[in-house]
Amino acid sequence: MSQRRGRWTVALTLLALVLLFGAMPPVAGQAQTSKVYFSQTGHYVGGAFRTFWENRGSLAIFGFPVSEEFVQKSDGRLVQYFERARFEQIGSGNTTFVGLGLIGTDYLRARSLGFPRVAPVTNTSTQRYFPETGHTLNGAFKRYWDGKGSLSIFGFPLSEEITEQLDDGRNYTVQYFERARFELVGSQVRLGLLGSVLVPCQRRPGLPPNSPPNGPLPEGATSECNAIPNAVANGRVYPDVSVPGTVLGFEARGYLPNEPVSLWLNLPNGTTRGLPYQAIAGGDGYVLIGFRTEANDLIGQWSLVGQGTQSGRVILAPFRLQR
Repeated sequence: MSQRRGRWTVALTLLALVLLFGAMPPVAGQAQTSKVYFSQTGHYVGGAFRTFWENRGSLAIFGFPVSEEFVQKSDGRLVQYFERARFEQIGSGNTTFVGLGLIGTDYLRARSLGFPRVAPVTNTSTQRYFPETGHTLNGAFKRYWDGKGSLSIFGFPLSEEITEQLDDGRNYTVQYFERARFELVGSQVRLGLLGSVLVPCQRRPGLPPNSPPNGPLPEGATSECNAIPNAVANGRVYPDVSVPGTVLGFEARGYLPNEPVSLWLNLPNGTTRGLPYQAIAGGDGYVLIGFRTEANDLIGQWSLVGQGTQSGRVILAPFRLQR
């Protein structure tokens, strides 16, 4: 009887092992399925980047991948772009982890656009002031920031709420953060596609399905399609190239009739300089003023920013100083 029980025990054990290992894919199969393919953009996501994408917000927060993993030339870091984010491998060896790149900061820098700090306000359940960057967060944007990842996902605010004309030609209330741009559509908050704008053009083309790359790709050579478009229209500084210490003109359209317009300059070193006066839009929303640069001003790319004090509309007008 005991011998029969022993034979049954061995048989059941073998059967369990067969069922167990028969249900598990082979190692090669696991390697092939470690990357998931997105036919919407023709790119793959795998490894630690896939884990982070799935666990920290996936499609709703980051969007589809718009590149493969590649080695960034500027710092040798492994990165991957998504429609609304840039994933980065930080550290080395056993201490690596996935972080989010500062695409909001990079986008504003590429457009030579910055926003002056504002005065502190009292923090409440509906508003919060960030002394780290000198900006506030309110209303629907604060609720979204609080509920969808806050500082670890979006970073600090880099602007107040402003009105900006986006690629569809319509005006929206938006706010910039270190890693995002919030956009208000009706009563709903959506995230701007800054990753799609910033991804290097040579890494944008998709790949065929069932052909994932064996490893990270190089960034490759840059080309003209890598330039950041000027997303804010209807304003200019003239002449757009001049020497320091000259008088320049600024004209813009699209403000409210008779609206005061605050003015400031974005300098090549990332700082801002406010003009000591406001412009007043005409009855048709048109602004035309003159302003003077200083003789010792920095050489490089500048911009003048005009923000309507009632509409919040921001118009950016780039220009260059050279000797």
